[in-house]
Amino acid sequence: MAAKRPIDIAVTKFYKALGACFALFLALWAFIAVHQHDEGLGAPWFNVAFTASLVVTVLGIVAFLEYARRRPADTYHTWGEAMLAATVVFFLLFWVYGVVPHQWLVYADSELGWRRDRLVEGYHVGGQGIISWALPFDLPYLVLRDIVAVLIYALALAGNVAAWVVWQNRGKTAPVEVEKSEYGRPIVREGAKV
Repeated sequence: MAAKRPIDIAVTKFYKALGACFALFLALWAFIAVHQHDEGLGAPWFNVAFTASLVVTVLGIVAFLEYARRRPADTYHTWGEAMLAATVVFFLLFWVYGVVPHQWLVYADSELGWRRDRLVEGYHVGGQGIISWALPFDLPYLVLRDIVAVLIYALALAGNVAAWVVWQNRGKTAPVEVEKSEYGRPIVREGAKV
């Protein structure tokens, strides 16, 4: 069995992380749907601008990963390729750090109505809300809105650092396992190349 290249392992991890973020997005949407329905505010359909900004982000990340997987590490970029790559990277960074958090804040402020005067009370059990019982303070929706924005920035920063690592390690090959003795030293057979 051939060993996987580190870039292939990293791309697989990225795709798993993208799947986890998508599941988180659906869980957040389900949470919003339940709370909006309980308060009689109607069904919170997907906001087109926020969802489209997430789709553009995912498509940009997938394009970067596939390009990094196929680009040989020992070749140089031409001037035109370097300018195009710099433009694409600038666009992705602007999009992830600027547009996506902005669209989330606009969505939470306008359609969801997550304001300072609305408090998270949770489900009522025995006359008292579950969340208000667990927390000794009032939790306005504005705080949840800002926490989600911070999580967007944290995921973007972690993905940014991971993308640098993926790009820098794209030319490395997986280490070959060498048979070792009981004492941890490599075993050299006659006629074998080490």
